[in-house]
Amino acid sequence: MVPETVANVSSWTSFGPARRLPPSKPPPIYVRLVNFSKVSNVQPICAICAEKITEADDSKEHIITAAIGGRRTVTGLLHQLCNNKAGHTWDAELERQLRPLALHFGAKRQSGQTRRMLVTTSASEEFIMGPRGRLDMAKPVIAKAQTANGTNYQITAGSLDNAREVLEGLKRKHPHIDVDAALATGQVGRSYVQGAVKLELGFGGEGSGRSLVKSALALAHDAGIPIDHCGDALSYLRGSGPPCFGYYFVGDLVVERPAATPLHCAAIAANPETGLILGYVEFFGIHRAVVCLGRGYTGEALKCVYAIDPRTGVELDLSVRLAFDEADIEAIYDYRMDDAAGRQHAVGAVFGPALAAQHEAEQKRGFRDAFDYAWANCGAVENEMLTDENKRTIVRLFAERVVPFLLHAGVGTEQAARSRAAAFADFVIRNA
Repeated sequence: MVPETVANVSSWTSFGPARRLPPSKPPPIYVRLVNFSKVSNVQPICAICAEKITEADDSKEHIITAAIGGRRTVTGLLHQLCNNKAGHTWDAELERQLRPLALHFGAKRQSGQTRRMLVTTSASEEFIMGPRGRLDMAKPVIAKAQTANGTNYQITAGSLDNAREVLEGLKRKHPHIDVDAALATGQVGRSYVQGAVKLELGFGGEGSGRSLVKSALALAHDAGIPIDHCGDALSYLRGSGPPCFGYYFVGDLVVERPAATPLHCAAIAANPETGLILGYVEFFGIHRAVVCLGRGYTGEALKCVYAIDPRTGVELDLSVRLAFDEADIEAIYDYRMDDAAGRQHAVGAVFGPALAAQHEAEQKRGFRDAFDYAWANCGAVENEMLTDENKRTIVRLFAERVVPFLLHAGVGTEQAARSRAAAFADFVIRNA
């Protein structure tokens, strides 16, 4: 087995909307309504196919896709058929791109689980990443050697279940193999990755881009803004207009961002002074984009934010600054607000604390298991005081078990790690 930790991120890929030029401005739509509730009895129009939505073909659309931990839903936005199609294409692509983050941070979904994925290290090791960054062997290792007594197989597997599967397979070729007896003599240990795990944190393209814009539009709809006032978003989602978003990393738009939180966030701001209906969407505290949903807005000023911690599903009370004008939007669309240093800062702000927490949890687990093992095998007699020999054995066995973790943590040489482990065990025994 390997520890529940992930090494440093070693790569970053970014690819933005499929155009370099800002979108052409659609004719302004002048809104005369002040109270949006006055139009609540109007039959809604699907944001994708532009057909009317009836009660029979309405659907619940997640503001932030459920595949990465979203919770809140809206109705009257998409036909069920359009919802399904978007989920299988746009949202599926978004989930695929964000899966390394969903696994690393342990995103909690309302239903189902994030699919595990194959990862490689800088030492060419292959592992399967699971929730909370847990790494399991990608496949068992079988060493075969010929001896005077026949063929000897040495199996290294990620779990006893995996080892049993291998033994059952070998038994078909060698019927004399006693699977249960072989497992009973097996040794359970814990090993550590030799290289850094490479996570591709790429984001962008038509699929995930439309999913992102759909999130902002869903929140605007939930806030009471008729979607026909969001012409830029509708044109993009329906395939008749250019992308209406751009990445933003020259500053932090989230006011008093909660520390070490890989949050999801969708925010909208409708401003009659600029005529813009703006959106902001963020995933795992890392991927951040500003959306222009529509122009020519003349209704009431309105702001709305929906944010959650995907690790728990708990909603967060946040404020987002969205005070851009037309010139700002053009700069965002032209990638002038996409900053490499800002991206790296965003990654470090959530990955650093997460890795530190995983390291601490693994150390506690490793030390606890090592003490349990040392105590059980030190030769102590129940209800009697430990002898000096018992204590020396505990120190020795504890050090043997803990040294691999300390070496993985970068303590130094094996001798230094063994000395540190022995000193720690001795201290615990003397102060118990």
